[in-house]
Amino acid sequence: MTASNRRSASRWTALGGLLLAGGVLAACSSTVTPGPACNFRTYKQQLAEAEQTGPVMVPQTPGSIADIPLNAVNVTDKAISNKVLVQSTNARRLDGGQVEARARIVNCTDYALQVEGRTHFLDEGQGEVEPPTAWQRLPMPPHTIGTYSATSARTEAVDTYYIELREGS
Repeated sequence: MTASNRRSASRWTALGGLLLAGGVLAACSSTVTPGPACNFRTYKQQLAEAEQTGPVMVPQTPGSIADIPLNAVNVTDKAISNKVLVQSTNARRLDGGQVEARARIVNCTDYALQVEGRTHFLDEGQGEVEPPTAWQRLPMPPHTIGTYSATSARTEAVDTYYIELREGS
């Protein structure tokens, strides 16, 4: 290889190294938004629509309190109403006849949260089948999804449920 070819190869190698370094720096400086991304406005609109279609617990005196959606989650603590979203709720009857109610919850914040939940199991007439479950704590790191679940002690009498959420201390 001649001296001229070595200089030319050296220049191309240096140029390639600079381009590679620039690409690496550009990749390192790009921002990645932590997920999951939460949209509270859309969530609240869809929640209001869903509440109109499913079963609800109505007060004896109309208009005295808001209807409480059944087979759903009721966030009872304003402190977390703009920190978590409920992604889904569902229930299933277990082999022994008990009902397991579940809620998938999203921590939309940049910090860890303690979320607590309890479940009310109701019969066809919306009467309590058993006392509400004990409050269960669900530790949630930032931007994570967690699952709360509770199982009824009674078997056949359970028809509907509702889950209450609050912020733990």
